[in-house]
Amino acid sequence: MRQAKKLCKEMLIGIAAWTALMMVVLGILAIPLSVSPLSMLLGVLAGGLTAAGLLVHMYRHLDIALDLPPKSAGRHTQFSAFVRMFIMAGVMAVSFLFSNILHPAGVVFGILGLKASALLYPKLHRWLVKRGH
Repeated sequence: MRQAKKLCKEMLIGIAAWTALMMVVLGILAIPLSVSPLSMLLGVLAGGLTAAGLLVHMYRHLDIALDLPPKSAGRHTQFSAFVRMFIMAGVMAVSFLFSNILHPAGVVFGILGLKASALLYPKLHRWLVKRGH
């Protein structure tokens, strides 16, 4: 699990980098799109925090599932995935209800940080190893 903990930390760095990049890009694009830059930035931040929470949830429940018998592990994994989908749907619902505070597009791009971090992980890992992490 030590390797999984290191992977989780490095992916959290990737999510943070993605969130920062999206805050800059979408913050700039919000003005010509006649969207409040603050709501866009808060949406990206909420999405990035959600992505980080989902990653930590995956890490913790993988550890739990590895200690269970195969049949129970499968059920636990499926239930955990359902919980994560429910959390994402809840955050999106809140962003639609309060779109003047959390812009839904920002939330979507923030949550996509989890996918971007997974795709960029090999390059990020090599870069961190070169830096001595």
